[in-house]
Amino acid sequence: MRFVPAIALFGTACGLAAIYAAGPAVIAGAAGSAADTAAHAYDQTRRLLVPGGREPSTFGSDAPVFRYAAIQRGSIEQTVTVTGALQPVKTIEVGSQLSGQLARVYVDFNDTVAKDQPLALIDPRSFAAKVDEARASLAVANALVDIARAKLDRARIDLQNARGSRDVLVAKLESAQAVKSSAQKTLQRKLALQSQNVVATTAVDDAQTEFTARLAQEREAEVMMSLNSYSVDGAQADVRRIEAELQQARMAVPEKAAVLAAAQADLDRTVIRSPIDGVVVGRFVNEGQTLAVGLESRTTFVVAHRLEDMEIHAQVDEADIGRIAPGQRAHFTVDAYPDRRFEAVVRQVRKAPQTQQHVVTYTVVLATSNLDGALLPGMTALVRVVIERQDDVLKVPLAALRFQPAGTRPDTTARSGVWVRTASGALQRVAVTVGAAGTEQVALRSGDLVEGSEVAVGQAIRPSGIEILGIRFGS
Repeated sequence: MRFVPAIALFGTACGLAAIYAAGPAVIAGAAGSAADTAAHAYDQTRRLLVPGGREPSTFGSDAPVFRYAAIQRGSIEQTVTVTGALQPVKTIEVGSQLSGQLARVYVDFNDTVAKDQPLALIDPRSFAAKVDEARASLAVANALVDIARAKLDRARIDLQNARGSRDVLVAKLESAQAVKSSAQKTLQRKLALQSQNVVATTAVDDAQTEFTARLAQEREAEVMMSLNSYSVDGAQADVRRIEAELQQARMAVPEKAAVLAAAQADLDRTVIRSPIDGVVVGRFVNEGQTLAVGLESRTTFVVAHRLEDMEIHAQVDEADIGRIAPGQRAHFTVDAYPDRRFEAVVRQVRKAPQTQQHVVTYTVVLATSNLDGALLPGMTALVRVVIERQDDVLKVPLAALRFQPAGTRPDTTARSGVWVRTASGALQRVAVTVGAAGTEQVALRSGDLVEGSEVAVGQAIRPSGIEILGIRFGS
C-alpha cells in the first residue's frame, strides 16, 4: 500500500508546479478565495438558522455541520465535588510507657489482633527484680507491724501489773494505818496509866517505840503508793508510745503495697498489648531495638478498628460548606478502582476552620462501608456530595446552554435558551428555565421541549471539495 503516499507526493508536486507557473497572480487569487470561502460559510449558517426549506448542498461549499444531542428524561443530581482521604473510623497509636530493649515482636503489618493481645515484649528482667524488691519490703513492713503489736501487748500487760500492784499497796497502806492506829491507842493508854503510876516507864517506852515503827510502816506504804503511781503512768506512756509505733508500722504497709503495685504494673507494661480489636496498620519497632521513653510515649504500633467501616475526611471550601449537611448522600471513586462507584453518607461537618494560603476549608466526615476490604487507609477519594436530586425530569446537556451558532448574536434576555433542530432541519432558539445542574446535564423546569428533541451542542465547518487518497480536489 506504499502507492498512496507516492500519489499524494505526486499531486503535491504538480500543484506546486502549477502555482509556480501561474506566477504571483495565482497566489493573490488564492488569498481572495479564502475570504470568499469564509463569507460563503457565514451565509450558509444564516440560511440554516432561518426556518424553511434547505438548499441542496453543492460541491465545494463550506457548509456548517452541527452536532446534536437528544433531550432525555430521568434523574439528575446536583453535587459538590471535593477530595479527601480514606481513614479507619477509629485508629489508636499504641505506645510504650517504659524504656528498655524489645525482646520480642509478635505481630506484623495487616495482622488481625484482639483486645489485650500481646504485640511486643520489653526485656522484663529488671522490672521483675523491682517487683521482688518491693514484695520483700512489704513483707518487712508486715513483720514490723507484728513486732509493734507484740510490744503493745507486753506494754498493756505491764500496765495491768502496775495497776494490780497498786491494789496490793493500798491494802498494805490500810494495814499499816490500822496497826499504827492500834499502836497509837496503846501508847495513849499506857501514858494515862503512867500518870497514875500504874505502868512502868519501860512499858511506855515500848509502846512509844511500837507506835513509831508503825508510823514508819505507814509512811513506807504511802511512798510505795506514790512510786506505784509513777509506774502506772510510765506503763500507760509505754502503751501510748507502742500504739503510735504500731500505727506507724501499719501505715508503712500500704506504702510498700503501693510500691509493689507500681512495680507490678511496670512489669505488666513490659508486654505491649492491643487496646482494641482491629488490624495492625503500622509497625515502627523491631526486635532488639531499644525504646527510650521521654516526656511522651513512643508510638510502636498503629491499630485500626474494623476496616469494614471507614471514613472520608474531605476538605470543603468555605463557598460550598453552607450546602453540606449531615445525612446527605454522596458517592466517590478512588484511583485504584476508577470504574467502581462507592457510596457514602455525610456524618459530620466540623466547625474548625483550616487556613492554607488564605484559603479557608472545613473538614467534612463521610461514612462508608468497606465489607469487601477493597478500600485501604490513605487512599485519595474524589467525592461528589449530592446537594439536590430531581427524579423524572427532562435533562439537557450543559453544552447546549452554552452553544451559540456562528454568525448569530447572543440573546440579551435573562432566560437561558437552547437551539433545537426543527423538522425541516433548521435551528430554532427556545427559551428554557433550568433547575438542578449535574456535571454534564441540567434539569429543565419549563420550555417548549419534549423528550427526544434534538438540541445543538457544537458546530464545525465542513471543508469544501473532496479528498481522495489524501489528496483534496476542488478546494
